[in-house]
Amino acid sequence: MMHSSTPGPLPEQWRFFYPASEPLSAEKNLPGGSFCAFARRKSKKKRGNISMEKAKGSALVILSAVIFGFTPILAKITFSEGSNSAMLTCLRAAMALPVLLGILLFKRISLKITGRELGKILILSSVGGTATTVLLYTAYNFISVGMSTTLHFVYPTFVLLICVIVFREPLNPRKITALALSTGGILCFFNGGLSANIAGIAIALVSGLTYAFYMVYMDKSGLKDMHPMKLSFYNSIFIGLFSLIYGYFTHQVSFGLSTKAWVYTFVIAVLVSAGASVFLQMGIKFCGATTAAILSMFEPITSVVLGILILKEDFSWFKLLGCVLILAAVFILTPRKSVMAEE
Repeated sequence: MMHSSTPGPLPEQWRFFYPASEPLSAEKNLPGGSFCAFARRKSKKKRGNISMEKAKGSALVILSAVIFGFTPILAKITFSEGSNSAMLTCLRAAMALPVLLGILLFKRISLKITGRELGKILILSSVGGTATTVLLYTAYNFISVGMSTTLHFVYPTFVLLICVIVFREPLNPRKITALALSTGGILCFFNGGLSANIAGIAIALVSGLTYAFYMVYMDKSGLKDMHPMKLSFYNSIFIGLFSLIYGYFTHQVSFGLSTKAWVYTFVIAVLVSAGASVFLQMGIKFCGATTAAILSMFEPITSVVLGILILKEDFSWFKLLGCVLILAAVFILTPRKSVMAEE
């Protein structure tokens, strides 16, 4: 049987490379022909788009971390203007509600939750949300903002310990190294001996422990599958309520704040709820959770630098070593295979 010398139509699986208006011919598949050149251009363009998305995601995560690291500076300023840890936690949550509700209504996201989900959110917001925020803000009264934020950032190590002790997850050399580094980093903050503020250090560390509970409980309870804006909305409701109750029993409820304190509190609420949180979610979407976890280390770095520059906080080289060791432990705990997979 004789074959026709006239080129036939391209196979159907190749048609996506060309617009419908362009005639398809098997000649395009000849070695060195336009088909190969076009395919190479498409491949390069795709790789370029992926690189741009990762760069955009990385920038958004860094911006989020810088905002998260900057807001503690404003928080400490509000304390000198009549606020306190309970009131700041309560007002920050309350002021964020209109912003979150507006986003939910604009995106037409349902606010319905089940009774089971409500119970889980109550646990999450009381221990993981309210306790974490109140403890971290309280630590600012005893030690510097930079030191508090860095010690709080030991939470990945606490997550590891919870998973090993409670869920019987195995240890490996990488995890053991991270534990040793974080422990050494914490000890660096006790360089002053008895003069070191043990109360502030302990409070900041406990805030890391409660936040570790927040991370583990969200994962194991299934709340991670709820829309993040909806979860943040209900979280803010109960955090505001629980912190108000806590403030009442500890005699911290006071609305006699200065104008500056009210303005700074509102700025903190908007920056965190409508700024940093949104940028972080967008960044994770573009660059992946693993890359985001590494870049989030800009948060304690920002707090340390701005604490020195704006609040004139004291910071020794030994404490700087402690920061480096703790951040190294966080870096080691980030799974490197995930980074390779994302790339």
